[in-house]
Amino acid sequence: MLIKHSVNCFTKMVTIVGGGPVGCYTAELLAKKGKAVTVLEEYDCIGKPVQCTGIVTKSLFDVVRPHRSFMVNRLKRVRIHAPDGSDAEVKVDDAVICRTSFDRHLAGRAEKAGAKIQLNSRLESIAQKGDKTRLKVRVKGKQGKNLTTQTLIGADGPNSIVSRYIGNKRPNFWVGAQARVKMPVDKNTYEVYFGDRFPGFFGWVVPENDEVARVGVAAEKNPNKAFRHLMQKIGRCKVLERQGGMIPRYDPFVKLQQDSTYIIGDAATQVKATTGGGLVPGLKAAQGLSRAVVDDTNYRSEIRKVNRELQTSLLLRKVLDRFNDPDYNRLVNMIRSKELQGILNKEDRDNPTKILFKTLLNKPEIALFARVLFRAKCL
Repeated sequence: MLIKHSVNCFTKMVTIVGGGPVGCYTAELLAKKGKAVTVLEEYDCIGKPVQCTGIVTKSLFDVVRPHRSFMVNRLKRVRIHAPDGSDAEVKVDDAVICRTSFDRHLAGRAEKAGAKIQLNSRLESIAQKGDKTRLKVRVKGKQGKNLTTQTLIGADGPNSIVSRYIGNKRPNFWVGAQARVKMPVDKNTYEVYFGDRFPGFFGWVVPENDEVARVGVAAEKNPNKAFRHLMQKIGRCKVLERQGGMIPRYDPFVKLQQDSTYIIGDAATQVKATTGGGLVPGLKAAQGLSRAVVDDTNYRSEIRKVNRELQTSLLLRKVLDRFNDPDYNRLVNMIRSKELQGILNKEDRDNPTKILFKTLLNKPEIALFARVLFRAKCL
């Protein structure tokens, strides 16, 4: 059970801003290495509000073992819909998790390792004082307090105060609009919809079970318009809950560190540009960041592999950004080929570099899609 630590319990060694999964996992790793860690979480509980679809690849379980507390569903296939009404199916080994329970699971692990989680604590400003960093934290129901720390880590999302403090601008982002709905659904299959009706991203229907699904879209502009179109496409359903949030677009040039201040997760735009998934990259980056903090090594070098996969995703996104409906129709038709089925059935989406390499090797004609990079971006 989470303990609402008072400000007087604050420690001076490592402060992590943000009690999401990446912040809590980083706290656990550092606490296990003997660091005194405090996590500042602005909300009064961990795991709320929900701003994630909750679909993950099996790569997540290489980092965090599956636990009954957060497992919701296992998925066997994805059905990809083209604008012309055709579709292609790909076998997958994906899972649907409850993000609230998952976040709380990692928070509990962090506390067990010795980290302190301070709820209702919103970071308002940062200033340097000698070799330490001064934080002004507003605690709900109390006046703000000035605190100091030797190491500061920003896991505080796309609007990260810590990221702006070290000189970054607000990232480019998509806005996600999602609802939990009651409707008949195949619990083993999730649906993905591409086309001009979903500009800049795609639509999805992810089943929790055979009668409840998570339906959503993401877009740079007018996500509600795309969401309404998707709701019309799936037909009658009962909305149980509405959700939404920002999805940062990966920026390979973002500044990750300034002296003993670091950023990670959404704050560092460590999100796959192809799918908007940030759990696996963020958790793997946490492993690299913990090594950098403990061993005083270069943070960017420690997460070189994570960055490589994110850069491949960004390259693919730049191609997809210029797709029109005929391009998506051709792509979905190509996915039905024996060569691509074999690759996509074996590799998961958290290894885009391997997928791209194998695809170019076995289906070289797909490289022709790169010509769209010389086409004006579709509006």
